[in-house]
Formats: sequence, structure tokens, C-alpha cells
Amino acid sequence: MRTHTNVVYVKLEHEGFTGWGEATLPPYLPETQKSVSEFLREFNKSISSNTIDDWFEKLKPVQTNMSAKAALDMALWNLKAQVENKTIGELLRIKEKEFPLGTYTIGVSSLDEMKTKVEEANKAGFEIFKIKLNGENDGEVIRDFKSLSNKKFAVDVNQGWNDPEEVCSKIMWLAGEKCLLVEQPLPKNKNSEMALIKGKCPLPLYADESCQRLSDIERLKGSFDGINIKLMKCGGITEAYQMILKARELDMKVLIGCMSESSVGCTAAAYLTPLADYADLDGPYLISNDPFSGMKIKEGRIELNPLVQTMQL
Repeated sequence: MRTHTNVVYVKLEHEGFTGWGEATLPPYLPETQKSVSEFLREFNKSISSNTIDDWFEKLKPVQTNMSAKAALDMALWNLKAQVENKTIGELLRIKEKEFPLGTYTIGVSSLDEMKTKVEEANKAGFEIFKIKLNGENDGEVIRDFKSLSNKKFAVDVNQGWNDPEEVCSKIMWLAGEKCLLVEQPLPKNKNSEMALIKGKCPLPLYADESCQRLSDIERLKGSFDGINIKLMKCGGITEAYQMILKARELDMKVLIGCMSESSVGCTAAAYLTPLADYADLDGPYLISNDPFSGMKIKEGRIELNPLVQTMQL
């Protein structure tokens, strides 16, 4: 069980306004606090203009250290929105129609631990759960969850299944349990096997580890029904928005996810959620020391709120 996640916050000041960004660094990512800090220092040295649009142009071709890029990108969007007296959604011409339902993640845990998490999620207003499976005791995990809640649920396998026949069998079983969707059942290098499974599968299949960037989506069309877009993977709001447009062009579904970000990263991602089918932005509810307040869950759905600093950094 992970007890903490390293993070780097980015603070940009311009014309009296302050924009915040966040690089969240779970241990399975190659970036570190040191690499992010070095990237930001070098990027700052390379900038000769103080205009926000010039910073965006300079950042656009960056293809490394995506968490650092994401932090700077969201800080720039946050700053630009304030300078122009608009929201990020308004800048992107996103109509704030009904926001999607948000999911609350439950990792592989004991029955007692799961009970505590279910109670916390219910108190916070969540109506959908995302249950993590690892291929070892999947039946027991789902039985435990259903003994505690009758709410809707999705599953995230995190590449934990290996045999395509096993996958088909388990997905048929999950369909009978009223599961909503299955995320990344096979390892990311088994795209051709996923294509065979998709043709037999009664549940929507979403790519997570298989889908990192905009350039990944085209090849996933025949293997998955949808994609999980995370700012830390794709480098921020700018590319995430392009990924949504590409997915819709290919008639694929969209889930906006997170990597345990605080309210900074999740609020930035929340502006994109009117374009998504689901939102997995539970990061602020899973950490105990969020120094900001922003997006919330209200009656199960994403609710946008301005980002406010609540603790001194």
C-alpha cells in the first residue's frame, strides 16, 4: 500500500495574478522531484518573453518529463484564465452542461479496510466506485464490495490479467455482476490480444497504461472502447483536450483520470469533464494534506469550484 506520493507545485505570477500547477509523482513514473525541478529551472532559462502565449508555444514541442510539462501547462492555463477573466472551460469553449459522475477508487484491501473506504465515499457523496483487481482474489474482492454497497462500480485491472481466455471469462462474470466497465485488463503490449477480446466482450473496455499520449489513440481504436486521459501522462490540459477531440472523432469513450493529485491537478482536469463520460478525480478525497480547495463531488457528479489555497506551502 502506498502511504504517500511526492509532488512538486508550480507557482506562476503575472500582472498581479497567480497560477498554480502540480506534478504528482507516483513511484511507477520515471520522473522525480529532482527531475521536475531541473526541468522547470532549465525551461525558465530558455524563455526570453514574458507573455503567456509565448510560454505556451515554447512548451508545446516538449516531449520529455511529462509531469513537469503538465504542471507548467496547467499553471499557464490557470493564469491565462485569470488574466482574461474567464474559466479554463470558457477559454476552451467547453459548455458546462451536466458534469459526469465521479468514481471513488478502492485498492486491493481487506474487508475492514474496504468498509472504511466505502463509508468515506458515501459521506463524500460518491455514487460510483472503481474497484482495483489484481487477478489473485478478484471474486472475493467483488463479493466483499457487494456485501457493503449496492452502488454502481467499475473495475481497474492495471494490466493484472494475462490470458485472453481468462479475460473473456472474467468479463462475462463481471457483466453478470452489473459492472459498468473494465479498465486495462491486459498488459499494454498485448494490443492485438485486446482486439480479439473486444469483439467478444459485453462490457466497455478502457485503455489506461496503453494510452499515454495523443499519438496512441489511433492504434487503440480496434482494441478498446474508450481511453483514460490523465494530465500527468499526456503533459497537461492542452494535449488532454486534443485527446478528447481525437477520441470522439473515432467514436471512443472518454474517462478523465488522475494520479492522486491534490485539488490543483484535479481541478485543472475537472474543466475538461463536461466532454467526458466518466471522471476519476478522487485525488483530493484520498489524501490527508491537500493545501488547496477546488473541485468537489456533489450528488455523485463533478462540481467545479475555483481553486483556493488553504495552507501555506
